[in-house]
This record gives sequence, C-alpha cells and structure tokens, in this order.
Amino acid sequence: MNPFERGKITLDVWRARGVTREEIEARQRRRLAKLLSFVRRQSRFYKQHYADVPEGSTDLTQYPPVTKPMLMEHFDDVVTDTAIIKNEIDEFVADETKIGERYLGKYPVWTTSGTTGEPGVFVQDETALTISDVLGDRWIVPALVGISPLSRILTQNLHIGLVAVSGGHFAGAAGLEMMRRESIYGERRLQLFSPKSPIDDLIVALNQYQPAILEGYSTVLVELAQAQQDGRLDISPALLLPTAEPISATQKRLLRDTFDCIVRELYGATEFVPIAVECEHGNLHANTDWVVLEPVDEDYQPVEPGTPSDTVLVTSLSNRVQPLVRYDLGDSITLYEERCPCGSEFPIMEVGGRQGDVLQFETDEGEEVPIFPLALSSVVEEVPGVHRTQIIRTAPTTLQVRFAVTADATEEEVWKHIERELQSFLRDHGISRITVEAASETPQREKRSGKFRHVWSELEK
Repeated sequence: MNPFERGKITLDVWRARGVTREEIEARQRRRLAKLLSFVRRQSRFYKQHYADVPEGSTDLTQYPPVTKPMLMEHFDDVVTDTAIIKNEIDEFVADETKIGERYLGKYPVWTTSGTTGEPGVFVQDETALTISDVLGDRWIVPALVGISPLSRILTQNLHIGLVAVSGGHFAGAAGLEMMRRESIYGERRLQLFSPKSPIDDLIVALNQYQPAILEGYSTVLVELAQAQQDGRLDISPALLLPTAEPISATQKRLLRDTFDCIVRELYGATEFVPIAVECEHGNLHANTDWVVLEPVDEDYQPVEPGTPSDTVLVTSLSNRVQPLVRYDLGDSITLYEERCPCGSEFPIMEVGGRQGDVLQFETDEGEEVPIFPLALSSVVEEVPGVHRTQIIRTAPTTLQVRFAVTADATEEEVWKHIERELQSFLRDHGISRITVEAASETPQREKRSGKFRHVWSELEK
C-alpha cells in the first residue's frame, strides 16, 4: 500500500472518532456491501457457501456462519490470491526463522495457538494491517497528550514493551518482530518479553528496559503491579495496555494506582486485532466502523442488547485476502445500547472470560510464585503432536493434563514429551515438587459456551 492510501485510511479512522452513531452505521453498511459483493466474486469458497443467498443481499442473517475448522479445511478456496497455497504457508509458519517476515514477501501471517480447539492461520492484507495499527491510536493517543505522559514517554526513550508468547507466528510476537525488521524505530524501541519467563527474570528485564508503554496479558500486568508495590520492580510507564485476558475494574484501578499511569484495556483476536478499546470512562468501545459484531446464542440466533452471548460472529471489513464473514470467534460478549459518558457514539461492550486461572506454587525455597495460564498452556501446545490441551490443578502439588493428539502422533510418546517439558518449565521457576499426570479424558468444552478453558484450579480459593 502506498503512503497516500494508508494516509486516507488513517484520516478516515480519526474522522470517525467524533461522528454520530448513524454515521458509524453508514460507514459499516457501505463497507459491508462492498465486502459481500467482493467475496462472492473473488472467493471460491464463499461463492459456493452463499449460493442460496439472494444476489445483492446485505442482510447478514441470510448468510450462513463460518468456523475456524471450516476455513482451515477450505483454505485454498477461501483466500482471494491464488498465489497463497495452504501447504506452502504451513511450511512458512513452521519455520521460526521466518517470524516477522512476510509470506511471498507481501503478506503478514499470524497463527492462533489452538487453545479454543483448532489452530488457525490468518493472512493479512495491507488494509487489514493498517487498520490493526491505527484503530487503537484514535482512543489511546489523545490520552497521552499531557505534560506527565509525554514527559514519561520521552524520559523512557519511547520504549514500547510487549508481554506475549513467542516461538511462533502469533499476532503479538510476529507483528512486533515485523516492525523491528522493517523500521529503524522498531528495531531500537520495541522489545518482546515472554510470560513464560520466571517472574523474577521478567522483573529484571523490565527494570533494565524501562518501558514507556507496556502491553501484555492482564494477569501478568497485575502480578507486576504487586512486584512494583513490593519494591522488586521499579518502572514508570506512561501507559499500560492489558489485553488477551479478562481484567476487572478493580484490577485496572490497581494498575493505575500502583504505576500512576494511564490504563486502557484492549480486546481483540488474531483474526481481527483491534475489536474494542477502552475509553477514559473505563468502557470498551467496539470499532464498528471496521468490524461487524453479532452476539448470538448457541443456535446462532441474535441475543438482546445487554444479554451475554454464547458466541460472537465477526465480520472483518478490512481484510480482502482472507475474508472473514460471520466468523464464529467463540467469545461471549455483551453489547449495550446505552451511550457512554465520554461522548463517543461507538457501542459499549463487555467481554466474558477467555483464559484461565493464575496458579500460585511454592518454590523449593518456600516462596510463592505465579504461573500464568497462557504460559503454562503454551508449553504443552508447543509439543509436537499435541492437538489441544487443558491443564487442571487437582491438588496443591498435582497438575492433571488433558490432551488430544494429531493423527500422526502416538499418545504415549506425546505424553512423555509433555511431562518432560512441563517439569522443565516448572524447574526453571524453582518448582520441583509437582506431580504431572495424564488425565483419562481428552479436553472437554464447557457445556454452555462450547469453549475450551485453558488452565484452572479445582482447589478452594
């Protein structure tokens, strides 16, 4: 995309910040009509999938939903650039040396870890990438226009830190690495921190780096606030961006009070990164000028405003190379009709839980240390042959692992690898007296939501 086109999109994003709800909906309708017309012409999959839908219809309820397994099974027919081939892209994402590179020298590729049951591969075009970059800015940048935030940003040399799982083409880590590769600014001022690192190592690294802006898993940021209160951590960020996991108003207040900084929650997914951003009144606003959100029940029927959904159907209005139309994201959300006191006409939304519990273990020296859910589950997910997993703490020193294997793997060999990797991970955190056992059942979906929980404890809290 040339700078002029990128500038047009960026300008439109910022202009929409103060428009009426009617104008937001008009933007959405125009983009939706163009998208539906495009996918019916250019995507072989959608052309067949919508064969029974009247031509020219923009009523989304007439269009059958799609799921991640469905899109992965028909990947080559879904994408609209015939140069993109699933077998080749699988080889690309299997190569960790290519993290941060563009597939075919053109397309960023982001993968999901499979914690909701199926791993996914999602290709981004330039419009989608631009939207990922600028949608959050229209909510966050105005909050930083002040003497104190700007002073901190300059004092900390514009350092931006991201706490995200590495070792794969995940949106956070791969996106950051791409920016590091493609710009001098990114190379010097962007740094990735792994939640899989022992908490003390993470604290040391952050003390050395001194981020001006720190984005990452909500559970990790809350734990870092405790470390700051204890005097082990000493950073002065201007902005904290909790993401990827639910965070309560109380926890956000803890972050604000501890670090004396601006806190803005982000909600998104690999498939569409900037779904919603928090405003100064603590409400998440859905970016509905570029995404359509349909909160639905288990039968894909719409739920009333103010009612938590069983899942949400997402239609991305930015990505044409791998279109998502009524895509079952799997999250429970609640959309509200009420306006926000901040004055924005973008709808307010809330998000249900998507992750698991932070598990506290005692080290060999008797110290309590936290183990974060995404860090723990990713250890198992990275074992070759693992299709999906769940980890349950069934006793103070016992972890039970549910897992399912791929067709080319044997349970016995995979289990040996899982047990070895988990024990190694725990030892790295100073925890050696844990029994890791295989569950008799495979991972199970929650009956109500149909989702997989990642990590949780059955102990009384």
